[in-house]
Amino acid sequence: MLSISPWPRKRLIFSISLLVSFCFIALRKDLSAIEFPSEWEYWALRNEEVTDLPCASLEGLGDVFVILKTGANEAPEKLPVHLRTTLDCIPHYGIWSDLEEDISGHHVSNALDEVDPEVLAGYEDFEYYRRLQEQGRDAFSADQQAKWANAQNTASGRDTPGWKLDKWKFLPLADKAYRQRPEAKWFIFMECDTFIIWKNLLAWLSMMDSSKPLYLGHQMRVGDVVFAYGGSGIVISNPAMKALVEYRAANLKFYDDFTGQHWAGDSVLGKAMLDAGVQLTWSWPTLLGDAVSELDFNSTFGNADVHPWCYYATSYHHLAPLEVSQYDAFERKWRKENASTLLRHGDIFRYFVLPKIQPEIADWDNLSADEHDSESGTLADCRSICESQSDCVQFSLTDRTCRTSKVVKLGHHRQQQDLASERVSSGWMMERVAAFVDEMNASCQGEDWMLP
Repeated sequence: MLSISPWPRKRLIFSISLLVSFCFIALRKDLSAIEFPSEWEYWALRNEEVTDLPCASLEGLGDVFVILKTGANEAPEKLPVHLRTTLDCIPHYGIWSDLEEDISGHHVSNALDEVDPEVLAGYEDFEYYRRLQEQGRDAFSADQQAKWANAQNTASGRDTPGWKLDKWKFLPLADKAYRQRPEAKWFIFMECDTFIIWKNLLAWLSMMDSSKPLYLGHQMRVGDVVFAYGGSGIVISNPAMKALVEYRAANLKFYDDFTGQHWAGDSVLGKAMLDAGVQLTWSWPTLLGDAVSELDFNSTFGNADVHPWCYYATSYHHLAPLEVSQYDAFERKWRKENASTLLRHGDIFRYFVLPKIQPEIADWDNLSADEHDSESGTLADCRSICESQSDCVQFSLTDRTCRTSKVVKLGHHRQQQDLASERVSSGWMMERVAAFVDEMNASCQGEDWMLP
């Protein structure tokens, strides 16, 4: 079943107390020093501003079909924010999981309900799926669910049954999406920890010919398969999707077998796209696989001439629900105050990330990596170590281990879980950070998009 997002209607006037609170919030939020809003602040801001940002101003929305892929292990927590942000203006989309249910008044369909019964019976990956269909989330203990929720990302994904099942969803979803809206010009795969800047993405798509077979994404490689990374968002034109669906239908057993032997579903999709005659258009850094707060702006990702700072931004990955809200609030504020200016990655760093960077922050990990012994075991000593290195821009202290970095990153909050856990504090060389920003701004030579 296809979930259709209604075009936003004019909101009712808030209560006097909410309006007073909103005015207070708005007065203290200058774009040059924007703060992360709380969940309550976010909705106070957004409900007032949304009427000033009509969805009709986003040209090309009717041309896209969004495929939001999720799983029962994460959907209740991570999906609702997208219904209020990412999908708010999208007229055509579908939400698919490994469990059919309704969340926040929106239907979530089963991505795997058409998988061959012999495949379901033949692969251990589907034991988790079978139990979900029989008993729902109650099939698993609270401890199991908590363990899976806290599993860390690794180079080969997460060691959880939900993640291992996820690889089976990509190709069935291509078929379902094409069947749902065969007239769509563009199909966009996204996940529940992905954020998309629609103004920018639609502007990017307007520069390409949707009548050509195009497969666009953040390039990755597993073995000899080059594919689009799912977390960054994957964009497929109508002819490419048609070719994929038809080729897979003619070779269904081969791709079932291939998927069963593989570990990454986005790589399986890339293999099928290539077999169908559609090569990947490398789209990093237009589409990114990181949050901007954890992005290495010195990275080139295999192309020495391409740095993310100067390029327009369309997507980020690895965002928690509150971060999706925060990104959305910032993007809408920017669009309201800079209607004719598209956001670049550097803009998002300067106006969204940089104001959060301070000389020192307790219980914070800025992801510094180069280890040093600290004689006194203090943050001040760690700062001195960084200061003695001319290219060091930030540092952190964990117990008595000092870490430094040549790369500016905001990182994330690191809460001390218990008395036995290590506490992390971070700091930055503020003058060097400012010099880094100036240097990156000066490096731009008119870069805009990654195009075919």
